[in-house]
Amino acid sequence: MKRSSATSAALTVAVLAASVALPAAASTGTSNGGASATPPAQDQGTSDPRARSADYRAVKATWYGPGLYGNHLACGGRLTHRTLGVAHKSLPCGTKVALRYHGRTIVVPVVDRGPYSRGVSYDLTSATARQLGMTQTSRLGAAPLGN
Repeated sequence: MKRSSATSAALTVAVLAASVALPAAASTGTSNGGASATPPAQDQGTSDPRARSADYRAVKATWYGPGLYGNHLACGGRLTHRTLGVAHKSLPCGTKVALRYHGRTIVVPVVDRGPYSRGVSYDLTSATARQLGMTQTSRLGAAPLGN
């Protein structure tokens, strides 16, 4: 069966338009990158009731770990592949922080100082990023809960 050239041309234009429009829409910065101001129907991995009613702010976060395992943390202890926590420049060590990313919520303590990249509010340990399903620098919801 042979397609008419007009149909093929229209299909090609539609595919090209979609391939250009989707990445452009994803990079405009209008999305919150998974950060949600309203809680999802069911939080996962959270036992702290304060996480459900917390005031989440959209923040930029990175993660760290491989290559740094075994190093001392600023708040005590050593970084391992199982360490759950975040690095923050000014929150006191041990402060609980609720993190929300793509419908997953976890409450972890501040365990280290940082991040040292411009525009980044939190550095997640690799275990924390893995629990949230975060694989790259992302925007997420964060709410300091205190101790």
